Amino acid sequence: MEFIESPQDSFQLPEGKFSFWRYLFLIFIVIGVTLVSQSILILIASLIEGNMDVLNFPPFTFLWVSMLPFAALLVFLVIGIRLIHQQTFKSIFTQKVHFNRSLMIKSAIIWFVLSALADIIIAFTQPGNYSYTFSLRSFIPFMSLAVILIVFQITAEEVFFRSYLLHGFKRLFRFQWLAIITQAIMFGILHGANPEVTTYGILTTMPFYIGIGLLLGWLTHKFRGLEIALGLHFANNLYATTMVTFTGSAISSPAIFTIMDYQPETGLIAFAILALLFGLIITRVK
Repeated sequence: MEFIESPQDSFQLPEGKFSFWRYLFLIFIVIGVTLVSQSILILIASLIEGNMDVLNFPPFTFLWVSMLPFAALLVFLVIGIRLIHQQTFKSIFTQKVHFNRSLMIKSAIIWFVLSALADIIIAFTQPGNYSYTFSLRSFIPFMSLAVILIVFQITAEEVFFRSYLLHGFKRLFRFQWLAIITQAIMFGILHGANPEVTTYGILTTMPFYIGIGLLLGWLTHKFRGLEIALGLHFANNLYATTMVTFTGSAISSPAIFTIMDYQPETGLIAFAILALLFGLIITRVK
């Protein structure tokens, strides 16, 4: 079985070999690699911490236990796409002539600034809800590792969802929006095990994950590459790790500010506005 892209999408899709069995084979490999690496890291961490309760590991330990598997995922995924699908390395990240680093950086800056402005506005409307919790002693070592691991995490997720699966679904469905929606739903499901989903409920947290998956998928399709998605995703995770955190966050971090009473409904409204503003701005950026 060979996926065949529709004429209107063919200019966006990389060349290679895309039989159905190749997708199943590589997906099986990367899932296996991720699970094995995660298990090994949990075992190592349990020996260091003296218990197997992952959610109660210290923030620094939980950080590398939860994030390092993405490095293994990324390596095996890229190598697998290159060897199993015989797709060029560049086409994994962009379908343009060159990867646009400038666009990626601009995307990160715009999203980071918009996120900061949103929190400033929310902080003024919720006096006392944002607490200054900065501690240089814990901030520096945690963030030094976090920045590196976030790069691996977001790159692995973008390559898997917005490159590999999005292109695969375009070949399968032949309708671009059905492909974008499907990968976004799968992106949301992947994050369903995050602590905030349990703490605040599916109805107020999953729309964010699916929504950002839709935004990133649309941007990847429109700009024919991962540049904007990589920049936005990096800025989003970096901001959530370094600037503002809250109880039940996916990764507990010594951020500069802590929201004492996080309201997911407010966060969801803020995200919708940010996504709209970002889309309007980035489509005008050269």
